[in-house]
Amino acid sequence: MARKILPLITREGYRMDSDSTLDRFLLNPPEPNHPLLEFRVVRDDLTRGALYLHGKADAMYDSLSLSKTDHFKQKGETVITAPGSHLSFLGFNLKSPILRILSVRSAIARGLPVSLWVRTKYFSFAEELGTGAPTFVPEDAARLLDQAGFPRGPDGVRFRLRYLTTPVREGSELALLVREALAKLGIQLEIVPLEPSLFFSRLKGGDFDLFASRIFRSAGEDPSLELLRTGSPRNYFSYSNATLDSLGDGGRTPGLQELLPFILRDLPWVPLFTWKHALLLSNRIEVSGDPLDSGEDSFRFLRKLRIK
Repeated sequence: MARKILPLITREGYRMDSDSTLDRFLLNPPEPNHPLLEFRVVRDDLTRGALYLHGKADAMYDSLSLSKTDHFKQKGETVITAPGSHLSFLGFNLKSPILRILSVRSAIARGLPVSLWVRTKYFSFAEELGTGAPTFVPEDAARLLDQAGFPRGPDGVRFRLRYLTTPVREGSELALLVREALAKLGIQLEIVPLEPSLFFSRLKGGDFDLFASRIFRSAGEDPSLELLRTGSPRNYFSYSNATLDSLGDGGRTPGLQELLPFILRDLPWVPLFTWKHALLLSNRIEVSGDPLDSGEDSFRFLRKLRIK
């Protein structure tokens, strides 16, 4: 919340009111003809939806679950979407005796029906990365696993893996989707839900096989290199490539597009989809054109809205 509010203060001239709290931010306008802005932190998804229904919220930005956002959209409410900056990925532990085999990682990548998930599970509020990302070909995935020396056993299982996740709803739901997809390949997944602090502690200690996470990318910030650079504390995959490391020489920060050839060839992690921004507006709000800028992850779009 604070990171998204900051551009309004630094670039648009709004000032934090002294009555602000951790759950209620008040921003005083730079000019009298600009409205006072009130941000409320409501942690329960049902409560957020109820506030909107009862006219207590004029704008909700990336705030509701995808199913509720789609529900309001189907009812004819104003829902504006734009390409987002958050990329979800599936990560591998390259020290795992099974996952250190590239063909196994490739098989898993080809066994994930990401297109189907985007359409049916994420209500098209997500979009595939494209640019050569692995496509869903379960027959090829099964063949790769056979060739790697992992045939199905008498119980239909090739091998078992541990998948770390957090209790956050989106993470838990994605874990179930991955488990369902890999079960069709004969890979049995044990989902291990952990609180965030323990989750990252286990990642840093290499105590996992698979995990999913997301990264935030913008024009001024792209942590992709830190996920892959040898020795980086965020390189949970134990991946190392001297040529990729050299791309950061001289303090340069290569973006995801420059690193994708390495990612798609070596598969330390699999890019899944990017999350779209979704803005839900009440009928009190007037909007002309498209207020959301592609990749914008702040509340600066509010300057483009008007009260009717």
